[in-house]
Amino acid sequence: MDATQKEKDMVVALQLAYECLARNIEFLPVDFKKSDSFKFLPENGKIRLPFSSIAGVGDNAAEKIAEARDSGEIFSIEDFQQKTSLSKTVIQVLKDNGVF
Repeated sequence: MDATQKEKDMVVALQLAYECLARNIEFLPVDFKKSDSFKFLPENGKIRLPFSSIAGVGDNAAEKIAEARDSGEIFSIEDFQQKTSLSKTVIQVLKDNGVF
């Protein structure tokens, strides 16, 4: 996907977010156990944000996060990092955003 398409997608996402806020629809934070890689999921009249909505978490990382979570038990952040091969930077972004 080129930069122009990503910019268009971002504008669409921001317009959607604005519309939801105007209608008092709340967003739920990214949750390791509940979020999808890319989909905004309805949950109790609110919308759960996907992993890809976090700045610094790209498409590939979002997919790896969901795959690791769905593949079985994770014992620690270090175990998670080994299973996903994500960089320390992405792991820190997840920590900073309260995903774990």
